[in-house]
Amino acid sequence: MQNNFLKIIFITMKKIRSNEHPKLNLLFNLEKKLQKERPEQCLFIAVVLQALLDASKPELKDEEYEITYERERARAWFFASVGVTCSDFLTVCDHAGVDSSDTRVFAHQLLKSHQKTRVRRKINLILRKDLQL
Repeated sequence: MQNNFLKIIFITMKKIRSNEHPKLNLLFNLEKKLQKERPEQCLFIAVVLQALLDASKPELKDEEYEITYERERARAWFFASVGVTCSDFLTVCDHAGVDSSDTRVFAHQLLKSHQKTRVRRKINLILRKDLQL
């Protein structure tokens, strides 16, 4: 599981860095892999994917305070280097079978990307489909 997930992250990061559209089939491969993993591991992968969605949610001019707060909490979860938040992130990544450093780099690249909308759309599709299984 970890090798394929990391491969997807690295390839997507490379596409984002080069300002190309990250191929959606990369997340499709992750989706297929999720269906073969243990349910508890899929749960932790879903936590990481949901945090990516929360952290990359577009900012709106007149959005409610709670939305801003949740976005900032998700970003803090990815990038905290000490404390309980950092420890929780490391634990979730460990249970998901993904490398925490690579996941942080991926989150950083996603937040800087001009392709956020497309990647968010695919993550949403993966999460919705996973719930229907």
